[in-house]
Amino acid sequence: MQIELTALHGHTPIGFMAALGLLRILPIGTRLSWNRTTQVAELHGLQRESLLEHLMQHMDGRSTSAELKLADDVRKFSVEAFRSAYEQADESQAYWMRAWWREDGKDGNATPTDLCLTGGPQRMIKMARELARALDPTRKKGAKQFTQTKFEEALFGPWRYEDDFASWGWDPATFRPGALTSSAPATMKMEGVAAAYWLAWESQPMFPCIHGQGTLGFESRPRAWTWATWAEPLDLHAVRALLRRPQEVGVLGGKRYRSGIVFAGQIQYFEPASLIV
Repeated sequence: MQIELTALHGHTPIGFMAALGLLRILPIGTRLSWNRTTQVAELHGLQRESLLEHLMQHMDGRSTSAELKLADDVRKFSVEAFRSAYEQADESQAYWMRAWWREDGKDGNATPTDLCLTGGPQRMIKMARELARALDPTRKKGAKQFTQTKFEEALFGPWRYEDDFASWGWDPATFRPGALTSSAPATMKMEGVAAAYWLAWESQPMFPCIHGQGTLGFESRPRAWTWATWAEPLDLHAVRALLRRPQEVGVLGGKRYRSGIVFAGQIQYFEPASLIV
């Protein structure tokens, strides 16, 4: 069984993250690959109906998960609070904490993930709680159909960019340079793809913070994020291993990409990706 996820492209940071987030939350044994030519994500081991039903079950109460209650933001989270919470964390919560913080910060604070591109009044984890609540299929009558429609848009397209949710800076298409907008970007309604952004959120445990270095895949000079695709179907464990050895994607028919980072006021965004040759 193979499903072509026609809206998720490996040559964009948001598409890559969303596909990995999807793989991470699906049943064990599900595999992911990328079309060698189009770089469209391909899912192996599930039928479309089973996939959508699993997502409905996953989003039921997701906004109340333990890691979403740790803080409103990943910034200014003290090392003391990190250690205290980590001692009590279960395996799932520990994965999230390793993705969000490392203990080499200044002024007693943990260093946040490099995937935190938010700024100003934005609060990264609070934004996730609000998005998860909006995508909860049990939140009100008719919500299941709404949520399923949003995930169908995220996975199969087209992306309509009509949801009032931010991408945490991960979707280059949402970059709004102030000089090119009629109003200040911070005051404008968001135009996003809610379920795609949620799936991207779910990918973060795949990119842990490495002490003294940063978040897996990030480069510091110039600041950019890199990732790799692969054409052979891989399960979650194989993907985790490959993310640490991206130079091996050549033998798997994959490609490597890099996205720089730009500012719009206090908020950062990924740039469109370039191919690493």
